[in-house]
Amino acid sequence: MMRQIFLVLFGVALATMSSGQSRPNLSQIPTVKGVLDHSRTAVFESPQQSCNSNDIPDAMARAFRDSTGTVHLVAASSELFQNLGPTLESVQHSCEVGHYSAGDPNPADFNDQSWIDDFYTFDGKKIAGLTHMEYHGWAHQGDCTFKNGYNGCEYDSDTYHESEDGGYHFKSFNAPNNFLAGVPYKYVKDKGPSGYSVDSNIVELGGWYYAMVTSWQWPAGCSGQTGTHRCITPSGGGPMRTQNVFDPSSWRGWSGTDFSVSFVDPYPGPVERPLEHVYTPVPYMDVVTGINLFESSGVVIAVLWNPWTNEYGAKGFYLSTSTDLVNWTKPRLVATLDQFLAQEPPGSWSYAYFSLIDPAAPDLNFSIVGDHSYLYYVRFNSDGSSRVLFRQGITLTMK
Repeated sequence: MMRQIFLVLFGVALATMSSGQSRPNLSQIPTVKGVLDHSRTAVFESPQQSCNSNDIPDAMARAFRDSTGTVHLVAASSELFQNLGPTLESVQHSCEVGHYSAGDPNPADFNDQSWIDDFYTFDGKKIAGLTHMEYHGWAHQGDCTFKNGYNGCEYDSDTYHESEDGGYHFKSFNAPNNFLAGVPYKYVKDKGPSGYSVDSNIVELGGWYYAMVTSWQWPAGCSGQTGTHRCITPSGGGPMRTQNVFDPSSWRGWSGTDFSVSFVDPYPGPVERPLEHVYTPVPYMDVVTGINLFESSGVVIAVLWNPWTNEYGAKGFYLSTSTDLVNWTKPRLVATLDQFLAQEPPGSWSYAYFSLIDPAAPDLNFSIVGDHSYLYYVRFNSDGSSRVLFRQGITLTMK
């Protein structure tokens, strides 16, 4: 996630993306081959090691170092529990809660259920926290017809939290000062919109800080960008960037030609030309869960987990590469879903929340990976009552 020292290692990549920039030749972008080790380690298991019922691995694993050198490994739910220790391999689970979700019933406050899951720091003291926020209409009286309204009563956006004590506790901000990225449309009972989610960590290139944002297709049953039933917000992922990670209003999304899409809070007043505030997805990034800088090449690696479709080939775990975060190489298979299942005892299992972290990363935010890193992911049993955060060694080779 962060740090200053991404110097000239990354001269291959971006200076500034601007309108009219020539498209990179994808055949000239190095691709990455990943090979998983045969063994893996359970980092945290719920409910066995949980401090309460909401202490579960429920997000991609991210890590950062504070000013004392302590490593914070986080893969938390809507209450922020952390794993702390002198090294990535020696962290121990802590029952001190770093942030509680407010459960705010007003969607205009963007403060219902919050997953602080992306971190960035320059000094290990002040930490920016990008936060996946879900408004759960079914949990608030009168805001949803369905008992479980994920398909029509969830309203997602990205908010901002901040720590001033090295990442042990994060403070909240009132709307609109907490709003970071979201659709320019208000919540509609039973009809969405489902909204945006930042599902990657942050990397720095050329003085800009980048993350990947993903979108839910809306309205329900829409198709394409034209016609009577066109999609107002398309499905897919794309990059956004800022020059100040501590200013949530400064992030800009990809428009299809440049980084000019501002994210607008729809609640203070009418939004003029709302479609100008909807970002444009880029190829292959619909299932992105992390991005890292590859130390020896200056290439950005995207982590992709697709157990649902054969969009890239066999269902499974893939890696893609880019030098500008807009144009990505065809995803390259690392391991199939069946290969993950072959590691398991008899039962019904599923997986989510894939990310790469290098224990030897030279930056405070573990955003850089080298040849030998760890793949983190979460395994679920059939009813979700048991979860395990695993780490597994991965060898990365640029081709």
